[in-house]
Amino acid sequence: MFAKAGTRIPTIVPLLVLAGLSGGSAMGADQKRGTPPAMTSPASSSPTPGHTVKPSDVALPVDVPPGQYRRITQPFQNWTLICDENLVKKQKVCNITQTVVNAAGTTVFSWSLAASQDGQPFFILRTPPTVGQGRTIQLDLRDGGSVVAVPVKGCDATVCIAYQLVGPRLRAAVEKGLAVQVSYAAGSPPDTVSFRAPFQGLANALAAI
Repeated sequence: MFAKAGTRIPTIVPLLVLAGLSGGSAMGADQKRGTPPAMTSPASSSPTPGHTVKPSDVALPVDVPPGQYRRITQPFQNWTLICDENLVKKQKVCNITQTVVNAAGTTVFSWSLAASQDGQPFFILRTPPTVGQGRTIQLDLRDGGSVVAVPVKGCDATVCIAYQLVGPRLRAAVEKGLAVQVSYAAGSPPDTVSFRAPFQGLANALAAI
């Protein structure tokens, strides 16, 4: 069920679409009448001074030229499948992500299901930086078992990161589409944040990889 995120993809044969431009007869008529072609100044390849082109939101790997890297985003219920394809190496890497926001629209939590190089599935959990390293993210799978405490591994100015391997309990929760109660303490003095994050839709996203 849990497919390895990095897979080889078959060679893609490019298709060249030729668009025919009308107006050839009018050009011929002008030439017969001896009308000289209009003179145009060469277009500048640079943006207007004071303006710039916004770079792509997709960051290219250092060894991949522009046009040889593709990102495909496929939304499912509660989850989004994101696949990056390196067209040079014929490789595709996917992860499935869910983001939880509060009533003000502020992101309070996100997690992604990915796979290690040897194919082991694991979750990448992200919280606001106010959680801090050394604290834990509590996952109540609501399956009658104990709460899973996931230690925060590191933080920067924008986010804290934690990792959790997918064992039998998490696998069963995903397959059943359970809603996980997520809790963590943030700030000082600590304030507990708690909410439900549904697994519903994740199994369908996995099947699409």
